Amino acid sequence: MALVGVLMHFITAFWWSAVFLVFVTRVPSVRRVHESANGAVKIASVYGPSIWLVMSLAVIPVLTRRPPVINSRWWVQFFGHVPFVGFPIAWATRRSLAHP
Repeated sequence: MALVGVLMHFITAFWWSAVFLVFVTRVPSVRRVHESANGAVKIASVYGPSIWLVMSLAVIPVLTRRPPVINSRWWVQFFGHVPFVGFPIAWATRRSLAHP
């Protein structure tokens, strides 16, 4: 089961990275922010928590048929998605877009 959990996290991370790459290549305003000074940090500040919101308020409740529990752990995850999810995605895609 642990291997299944790790595999699911990799698939989910790949999916959100692909969604972001499509988004940043097709929306000029997002591309400008992405390429600006500290663009990866700016993008991460919005995209990381957005991922957590969608996953915790929509996807996981649908899959588990249980409503989300919003407590201190939920907020740690919310803010933790900025440096540990949003930033790596924004940083990696910025590098790949700069070197086509």
